Amino acid sequence: MRLKSFRVGPYRNVLDSGEIVVDPEVTVLVGKNESGKTNLLHALHSLNSATESQAVPRLDYPRWLQKAHERSGAFDSARPIEAVFSLTDEEKQATDDRFGEGVLLGGEFRVYRSYESSGFKYVLPECDAQAAISHLIGRVQVEAVDDLGVLRERLEEQAEATDDDGELLPESEAAAAAVERLDEVYGDFETVRKAVGRFVSAFMPRFFYFDDYAQLPGTTDTAPLVEAIGDDQVDQLDDDQRTALALLRMGFADEEIVAEDYDIRKAELQAVGASLTHEVLKYWKQNPHLRLMIDIDPVAAQGLHGEQIIRRDLKLDVMDDRHHFTNSLDARSSGFRWFVSFIAAFAEFEDDANVIVLLDEPGLGLHARAQDDFLRFIGDRLAQRHQVIFTTHSPFLVDSARLDRVRVVEDAGPDHGARATKTDGASRDPDTLFPLQAALGYDIAQNLFVGPDNLVVEGLSDFTYLTVMSDCLKSKNRTGLDDRWRILPAGGASNIPTFVTLVGRSLDVTVLVDGGQSSSQRIRNLIEAGLLDDKRVVTPEAGSPTRSADIEDLFSDGDYLVIYNGAQQSNVKVGDLDGDDRIVKRIERALGSFDHNAPARYLLENRAALLNRFSATTLDRFERLCISINETLRDAQR
Repeated sequence: MRLKSFRVGPYRNVLDSGEIVVDPEVTVLVGKNESGKTNLLHALHSLNSATESQAVPRLDYPRWLQKAHERSGAFDSARPIEAVFSLTDEEKQATDDRFGEGVLLGGEFRVYRSYESSGFKYVLPECDAQAAISHLIGRVQVEAVDDLGVLRERLEEQAEATDDDGELLPESEAAAAAVERLDEVYGDFETVRKAVGRFVSAFMPRFFYFDDYAQLPGTTDTAPLVEAIGDDQVDQLDDDQRTALALLRMGFADEEIVAEDYDIRKAELQAVGASLTHEVLKYWKQNPHLRLMIDIDPVAAQGLHGEQIIRRDLKLDVMDDRHHFTNSLDARSSGFRWFVSFIAAFAEFEDDANVIVLLDEPGLGLHARAQDDFLRFIGDRLAQRHQVIFTTHSPFLVDSARLDRVRVVEDAGPDHGARATKTDGASRDPDTLFPLQAALGYDIAQNLFVGPDNLVVEGLSDFTYLTVMSDCLKSKNRTGLDDRWRILPAGGASNIPTFVTLVGRSLDVTVLVDGGQSSSQRIRNLIEAGLLDDKRVVTPEAGSPTRSADIEDLFSDGDYLVIYNGAQQSNVKVGDLDGDDRIVKRIERALGSFDHNAPARYLLENRAALLNRFSATTLDRFERLCISINETLRDAQR
C-alpha cells in the first residue's frame, strides 16, 4: 500500500490537522519549534508501528478538552489518527485472485486508531457482493444472498439434493465444491465486505520512526538486550537499546550476541563494523577517513546483592585514519553519530518496501553540506523503495526545486490547534516560513557561483514558469532550457541592473525581461557600460506574438486561464477579456486587480495534473523562447 493522506486530531496540541496529502516519495513537514510537527509523526507512527505495539494513551488527548469530551461522548468516538492508503497493482491483483475480479470497488483503504484501542481499525471497503458470490458459486443454481451463513446453508442443501430415485443431482458436486471454496475464502465471516477488509488489511504498511533518542551510545550493556530477546519483549527496550540490538543483528543471530568463542565473536563484530562503515561512507563526505570499530567487552561489576558479576558491554569506537586516533562514538560529532545510528537502526527494514520511514528533525547536528548529502541519501536510497516523511526547520533540508512536497505546520492556539497546509496556503508567520525562504535564497546563491552561464529573470513567477515548462518540454523530447543555465530571480525588473552589476564581467549573463522593460534606460546603461551584451537581452516576444509580451503571454489564453482560475478559485472565460494586448492587462481591466505569483504557485503545486493539458500553442511558444535563450550561450554565439 501507498499512503495517500492522513489526518491527526484530537491528539496533543492537534485538534484537527486537516487532510495532509502525502507525496508518493518524500513529504517534508516544515515549521518552527513547538508547532506540532513531531506530534503529527507520533500519531502516524502509532497507527501501525514497526518497532513497538501499544495503544494511543488517553494522556495524549488534548487536556483542556478531555473532561468536556468525556461527558459529551466525543472522547469515545475520537480518532487521533486516520489515514487513507491506495493499493498497489499487485495487491489489487491478489484481491481479485482470491475473491473474484471486480469484487473490490476502488483501490483505497481507510484506517484509523481510537484511544486505548488494541491495534488499528479500518473502514470496511466497498465491495460488489453479488460479483463475489457469482464468482464463488459458478454455475450452481441457488438463490444468492449477501449473508454468507445463509448462502452456505443453501449450498449445503443443494449439495445433498437428489432426484426421484435418490441419486445426487449433477450440480450437487459443484455445490459441494462451492461450500468448500466458501469456507476456504470466507471462513466464518458474515459478509463479503468483512472478509475482503480482513484480507486487504494484511497489506497495511508499518511505520519506522527515528529521532535523536534512538542514537547509539558509545557503550551499551548487552544484558537487557539478551533478556528482551529471550522474553520476546524487544519492543520494551529503550529507543537507543533497540538501535544497539539492530546493529548487532546486522551480523549476529539473536542467541549469538554473547558468544563465548572470542575469535568468532570478534570476527563477526569486525564484519558488522566494516559493513556499517561502508554504508555510512557512501553518503558521509565530511571525513572519508573514519572507521567504525565494534567489540563486546567483559567488565567486572557488582550485582544487585553485592556479588561480583561479569557484565558484557557493547563498545563502539571510531578510528580516524588521518590521525591514527581512536575514541568512543559518544565523543564524535552529533551529526556523525546520528547518521551512523540511523543506518544501523534502519538496516532490518531496508529491504521491506512496505515500511514507511518517519524521521523527526533528521541531521540537526549535520553541517549544511552534510545535510545536502543527507537529502541526496533520502532521494537516492530511501525514497527509491520507501515513502519518507520528515520534519525539519532547516533550509538545507528543503529542496527548493520540489516545494510541492512541503507541508507547512503551525500551531494556531488552543481554539484551533496545529494544522498542516500546502505551501500555497502557508502561514504569514515569518518564523514559520523562514526555512522555505532561506532554501530559495540558498539555492539562488548556489546557482550564482556554481556555473558561468546565468539567466537573470525578473521574479519567482518567471523562474517557476521557465523551469516547469522547460521540464515539460524535455519530457516530450522537445527543446527546453540548456542544463548549463543557472536561473536567478532578481526580485523585480528594477533589481536586474544591480544583479548584473554584482555578477560583473567574470560570468556570462543573459537577461529575460518583459517586452516593455527591454528598452529601459537602466538596461541601456548596462549595455553601454559593457556589462551586458545587447544580444543577450531576451523578451517573451521571442515566443509570443503579443506586443510587449509578459511571460504569461506564452500560454494560450485558455491555458493561462486554467492556471489563473485554479489559483483564484474563479471562473473567468476567454470571452470575458477584451482586447488583444497582454493577458495580465486584460484580466486587470475585467477584474480590477492581478497577482502575478499566485498562478505560478498554483502551476508549481499542481504541475503533474496540468502539464499534459497544455495546448500545442503553449508548448510551441515556450519552446521558441527556450531556443532563443539557448542561442545566447557563449559557445552558441561563436
